[in-house]
Order: sequence, then structure tokens, then C-alpha cells
Amino acid sequence: MQFNSIPFIFYFLPVFLLAYFSLRRELCAGCLILFSLVFYGLSSGGNLWWVAVLLLATVFSYGVNLLLDKHPRPVVLILGLGGLSALLVFFKLYQGGKYLPAGMSFYLFQAAAYMIDIFRGRLVFGRSFTGFCEQLLMFPKLLSGPLMNPQELQRQSGAAERRFDHVIQGLKTLILGLALKVLLANRLGGVFGQATLVGYENISTPFAWMALISWTMQLYFDFYGYSLMAKGLGKMIGYDLPDNFLDPYASHSVSEFYRRWHASLGAWFREYLYFPLGGSRKGTLRTILNLGIVWLATGLWHGLGGNYLLWAGMIFFFIVNERLWLGKLLKRTRVLCHVYTVLAILLTWVPFAVGQWDAMVLFFGRLIGLFPGQFNPGDFGTWMVDYWYLLLAGCVLATPWPGKLWQRIRQSPLSDVICFVLFWVVVFYIATSAQDPFLYFAY
Repeated sequence: MQFNSIPFIFYFLPVFLLAYFSLRRELCAGCLILFSLVFYGLSSGGNLWWVAVLLLATVFSYGVNLLLDKHPRPVVLILGLGGLSALLVFFKLYQGGKYLPAGMSFYLFQAAAYMIDIFRGRLVFGRSFTGFCEQLLMFPKLLSGPLMNPQELQRQSGAAERRFDHVIQGLKTLILGLALKVLLANRLGGVFGQATLVGYENISTPFAWMALISWTMQLYFDFYGYSLMAKGLGKMIGYDLPDNFLDPYASHSVSEFYRRWHASLGAWFREYLYFPLGGSRKGTLRTILNLGIVWLATGLWHGLGGNYLLWAGMIFFFIVNERLWLGKLLKRTRVLCHVYTVLAILLTWVPFAVGQWDAMVLFFGRLIGLFPGQFNPGDFGTWMVDYWYLLLAGCVLATPWPGKLWQRIRQSPLSDVICFVLFWVVVFYIATSAQDPFLYFAY
């Protein structure tokens, strides 16, 4: 079960909200934990072993946090982080990561943040096991974040209000996320799927670029849509989850892009890895080394395949060159900065989109027209006729302007009408289309 499914929208969510708002305030945390475990079990295909793993990891984290609260010693922190890391590595390695429990990477990063902050003395650990489970397991952010600062999550947990206006605001955000996922991301997936189906050796250079741009938009609106849904669901129960996407395609450098893309994950790596390594405070060579370690860790976090290391290496290459010399050159014109950033990001997505090394070489060759071969010269025009309006909508919605416009009308009756229409169009598409899982769950 996922956020973009009929069972979640019409069964799980209404039942949860009815129970959550009917119970006494002191019982709400238990209600949220229970429904989160049910949601996790259903999202895992009914695999109770995964639910058991999640509970065991939570009990382990709670025990380590209690020890750190009393004895903030490095050996205790190493024990805790080592246990979480071992669990993640085991599932990443086990049959090539095919059986990694849903959302486990995000869950373990959130749990690790608690341990580190308690060790640093930045967080006074609340000893309530129920409160800790509520913060760690809440279903709106359980599968793919956003990751939250433990102090802020702990504060909101104790101050969450049950208000009808929060439900309405959250529902609007949920509908917008659903629309991006169902009406845009899912449908854009057809272009790259066709390129893969016919074989990269059989596509023209224009169609190769069209397929890559479509896949890039699919990934963005898939994950952005999920993040909006998570934010909306959190708002319904009184939590203000952080924005995870800050108009990344309006960036003017690769460095800026990754401060805006999946912002909560980037903040986690800066706070708990880059800054402890010394950040940029110890000279150029040390800064480059620290950046290399961070991006190596980021690549390994996504997966143990060589394609993820290639992706991380490409990002590292662009960011280092921006720091050394390229950034100064690009600052001379904002247009050049933007064109460079979009082109660089498009190329770095190829390892994610294609995966296999031989296929990547072939696809890169098609992008630059390196392999003439036999292909259909009319494929670009054929598919552009069917997808031009989706590509145009994606380009417009990837700019900051639609978000600014929405903020101006979100409290007006017009926003109610828009959300009402979008909701039923989304429901129609979900009911009449094959279930499309969130693309980022595969990484």
C-alpha cells in the first residue's frame, strides 16, 4: 500500500483520522504508532518479518539512547552506529539488496541522528518509549523522509495539535503531491520506457535526449510528489515536516542543486559527516577530501552497484571544479550558470536511469551521436506528438513560479475548487491505471 493507492486514500487514511481525532490526547501517540506499523506492514506486502526488524531496530536504538544519555562515551556511540550500519549493510548485500525492507535507509539515518545528538549533548533524550516510537515510526515520513532534526521532531511531538484547519491544509498539500505523482510523473515514464524497450542502439540522438529529460522529470515529480504527500499527511496530525525540494532546477550550480534537491538528506550528510570531518575549514585539499568522503558515502547509501559510485563520482567532479575554478567563470552570467547546471544534472542521472555499464556507454554514445548505426530517425517526432504537453507542463512546474502563485491563492476558494477537481481526476487515473510504485523507492 502506498500513498497513491485507493486503499490508502479511501480506507486507511479515513479510518486513521477518525481514530486519531476521536481518542483522548494521551492515546494519540499509541494510535499513530499502531497505524504506522500497520501501514509499514501493508507497504511491505504483508511481510511481518520486516515489521519485526523495524521493531527490533527501534528497541535497539532506544536502548542505546538510554545508555548514551547516562554515559555519553564514544564506545557506546560506536556500538549504536555500528549496529545500525551492520543492519543496513546486511540488507544491501543480501541478494543484491532485493530484499531491503521498505524505507530502512531513511529510518536508520533518522535513528542515527538521535544517537549522535545525544552523544554531543544537543538533545536531552525523552525517556518515554512511546514518545520515541511516535517520532521514529510516524508513517507520513517513515518510508522516504523527510529526515528531521531530532530536537525539532521531539519538540513537535510534544506540541502537536489536533485541529480541523490543519486537516484541510494538509489535505490540499496531499492532493497536490498526488497530482504530481499520478498525472505527471507516472505518465512521463512512458518515454524512457519506450527507449529501453526498443533498445538504446535503435534510438536517435534527439529521442535519447527526450527520453533522458522525461526520466529526469519523472524522478523529480515522483519524489517531489511523495514529499508533498508526506508533508500534507504530517500537517493533518499537527506536524510541520520540512520542505524536501526547494526548486532545485532553478539552481545555478551543481553544489546549489544538491542543497535544494532532497534537502533533508543533504542537511543530514552536512551535519553528521561533512562538518565533523572538518568541512571547508581546513584548507582546499582537506575540503576536497571531505567532499570525496561525503559523496562516496552518498553513493554507497543509494546502493552498492558501480552505477551509484559513478553517479557520486560525477557529482564530486562537478562540485570540486566549481570550487576550484569553474564557479568563478560561471558567475559572469546567470544564464550560462543555469544552462550548465541543468546539462550537468541531466548527464549525472544516466547511471541512475540506465544502470548497466554497457548500456550506459551505449546511451552516452547516443546522446552525443557517437554511434551512427541503424535507428529510427522519426522516433523523436512520433513521441513528441504524444508527450509535448507533459514535457511542457514539467518544465513550467519545475520553476519557482507555480509555487509562488499557489502561495498567493492557497487560502482562497479558488484553491478549494482546484484541489476538488484534481482529487477526482487523480482518483480516476489511479482506478483505471496500473499501480506505479514510487521511483525513488528503488534507490
